[in-house]
Amino acid sequence: MNTTHIHEVIFLVQDNEGVFTPETLVTAIAEKWGDDVGFMSCSGVPTPKEEALQFILDRNKVVVNTEGKIEIHPSMKMCDSHLR
Repeated sequence: MNTTHIHEVIFLVQDNEGVFTPETLVTAIAEKWGDDVGFMSCSGVPTPKEEALQFILDRNKVVVNTEGKIEIHPSMKMCDSHLR
């Protein structure tokens, strides 16, 4: 399995603010990193691509707006070691 950091998903959303729906985000993840990609969090939690959105929603990194598009949560904070 191909593995990358979950923050890469946040960066993908950030770079494409308001473009993705939950379904198109999973497609974009597969296109960018491959169908077999999995993600690791700072705490070492492994997450398959199909669960990446729920993982970052649960941690208030992103929200789904009233139009069904994914946006960065207004109060989102990221680990200092992963800031761009």
